Amino acid sequence: MLKRNSSVSAVTWVAMALAVAAPCMAQYPVKPIQMMVSSAPGAGTDLGGRTIADRLAERLGVAVVVANNGGAAGLIAAEAFKRAAPDGYSMLFTNDNLVLSMALGSNREINVLRDFELVAPAGELDFYLVVSGAALGVNGAQDLVRLAKEQAGKLSYATPGVGAPHHLGMELFKQQTGADILHVPYKGMGPAMPDFIAGRVQVAMTGFPAVASYVSDGKIRVIAVASPRRSAEQPDVPTLREVGIPNVEIQGYNYVVMPLGTPAPIVVRINADINEILRMPQVRADLAKRGTLATGGTPAELRRRLQSELDKWTKVVKIAGIKPE
Repeated sequence: MLKRNSSVSAVTWVAMALAVAAPCMAQYPVKPIQMMVSSAPGAGTDLGGRTIADRLAERLGVAVVVANNGGAAGLIAAEAFKRAAPDGYSMLFTNDNLVLSMALGSNREINVLRDFELVAPAGELDFYLVVSGAALGVNGAQDLVRLAKEQAGKLSYATPGVGAPHHLGMELFKQQTGADILHVPYKGMGPAMPDFIAGRVQVAMTGFPAVASYVSDGKIRVIAVASPRRSAEQPDVPTLREVGIPNVEIQGYNYVVMPLGTPAPIVVRINADINEILRMPQVRADLAKRGTLATGGTPAELRRRLQSELDKWTKVVKIAGIKPE
């Protein structure tokens, strides 16, 4: 695999890599490619994967068949995919859950940094700090911190389960601010909504699509975005950094891997195609409608992201004393 110098842009790196790979690629691909997706049909990860699969099929001239294999925070798909042949005809479209599982220590058999060929980042999903509109009286993140300290242990936050990014993001928020807020796990954000809207739980860190319809009618208030920059979805919402809480950042993200041992020229080719797809205006618009910012990049950039996330969340888990279920 080519090593990328930090001074070389992603576009330049891809051009150089393709020049090296071109002589090896004359016969690839010659049959359909399977894209395994580590979520159920209709989920955000699934929709992102299908968007890329459709465009890959057009570019490669063969079918790219999506196979959903959801469950266990992506581990079921990863364990099945680990057994796939490294012949260039299998890829996995997955998300941040694999790194979070590593941080939790919930599965020692899957190490995304060791067990797969990293191909490309695919997209980022902003997370928002939201509160129930049911008379909480909170106008911003600092108001929430003050209230959570004044009423220590009386406020609660909803998540789709232990170890979900929603959970770890709120634990990071608590660690950085000293806010005392109780965790209430549900079997998804959907099942949490009746209690959240009624004010029986008052806080959440979540992606915007989960709460969009309730924000529009005032039942839920968005008070901050936990991203490095403001979101295109909600440009008037300040970042946590902007309101004086600088060390709380969380984003969901999608990426593509292939089986360990897949020939480097094939990895280079798929990386280049994915990056071209993610630059298409229509693809960027389609992903944006689902709350996802198209990204792209090199395998080296993806590795740095995953390692940084692993280090960050392992520390959060340790401090919070979170145990895998």
